[in-house]
Amino acid sequence: MKTRIVSLAEWLEENRLTHEDFAAMCGCTRAAVTRWVSGSRLPSPKWLKVIERKTKGQVVLRYNSYMSEGERVRLALRKQGLTLSAAAKKIRIHRNTLTRFIQGQSDTPSNIVERIYKIVGETWDK
Repeated sequence: MKTRIVSLAEWLEENRLTHEDFAAMCGCTRAAVTRWVSGSRLPSPKWLKVIERKTKGQVVLRYNSYMSEGERVRLALRKQGLTLSAAAKKIRIHRNTLTRFIQGQSDTPSNIVERIYKIVGETWDK
């Protein structure tokens, strides 16, 4: 039998749970659950596993289309467990260059953008 995948908001509604209830189940804060439900933040790999376990695999959190390109890159790096410093070193650029790209503060040369996407390519969710 295939598991039906739903959003966290749908799962909470179907199970008649509040953000506070789910936070207590997971051992996190209500604010964290609210951010996950709204899509403003993607949980760290640790919390992704907790959410999957608590929802019996029914909830799969994905990047939201309204997130900026930089935010999706930041979340993909987090999903890989890379800090900005470690990612910048792996990409062979300065940490500040990567930070400015993520914050949308500069026009990053295409060759650097290509290197960034090569690093996040394994977790990039298009």
